[in-house]
Amino acid sequence: MNAAIASNTRTRQEILERVLRGIERNRTPGYHFAGNLLALSFDRLDEQQAIVTMPAGAHCTDRDGQANMAALCILADIALASAVRGALKRGMRLATVNLQLQLTGARRAGDLTAQADFNGYYREGAAQQGLSRVSVRSNEDEICFGNGAFMVLEPPPGFKLPPMLPMPESTPGPLLKPEGLSAAETRIYRQTQAALDEMDSGGSFIEHLWRFRTRKNSGGASASLANGAHVGNRVGHVQGGILLGLAEAAARAALPAHWKLSALTACYLSPGEGTTLSARAKIVHQGSRTAVVHGVITGVNRRRVLETVATYAAPAR
Repeated sequence: MNAAIASNTRTRQEILERVLRGIERNRTPGYHFAGNLLALSFDRLDEQQAIVTMPAGAHCTDRDGQANMAALCILADIALASAVRGALKRGMRLATVNLQLQLTGARRAGDLTAQADFNGYYREGAAQQGLSRVSVRSNEDEICFGNGAFMVLEPPPGFKLPPMLPMPESTPGPLLKPEGLSAAETRIYRQTQAALDEMDSGGSFIEHLWRFRTRKNSGGASASLANGAHVGNRVGHVQGGILLGLAEAAARAALPAHWKLSALTACYLSPGEGTTLSARAKIVHQGSRTAVVHGVITGVNRRRVLETVATYAAPAR
């Protein structure tokens, strides 16, 4: 076996182990499979601040060696919401109202740490909205900073929100066996196998797992996402960070490949419901230095789920 084949085999084994550990963690009430796959760890969660880490690995890295953009959005979204959740006196549900991220241009490499601070409540609304700020760093570099607003909702009757706990450094015990998985877990496992096979023809595992199918068209681009346990939250809606990643993927496909994302603003309109969600992106400005792309995601019955505005910068020559 040559070095390239051996390296690829090790990578596949590492990713498959990450997925099976994620499925195992997902059996404990908490957040969704995507968060468990990324091994997000709550290193601090109190009334003032939330600190969430995402370890690096082949399971969450794009072909350019950087953390996948949707994975970064998941990390930022969860950290922002957790800062609000930590300030609440009792278990409540949160729905993302809006979210803004400003990227610095630093590489999304290595372990990422998101520090989010609770920023109080919006004072003039009919319903309670919690506000928070976040900064995501890799070592000494700040990757992005931003803010979010979250509607505070009562949990469903009889439903108790589970605590967010630190992720253990290692998971003891043997890996789960494929034949012992549930129907939903088996679907995740099969999608994992398909994504690993597709890596042989190019691209990263996480890109093939999310399966954002982008297509460029006149003046913009489109993308689609099949809903399922690999991208959904506990009630079957597509997780908010993945929705943001889908919208950005469509916006990025609308522009030439050399353009770099600099900022992303999102307004959440309704839950990400439906078997398939569709994203449409339209270029509203493309100059010599900056570009702006408007995006819309629709779900079941073509209901609008998310609207975004993405700003891109032409790279330095």
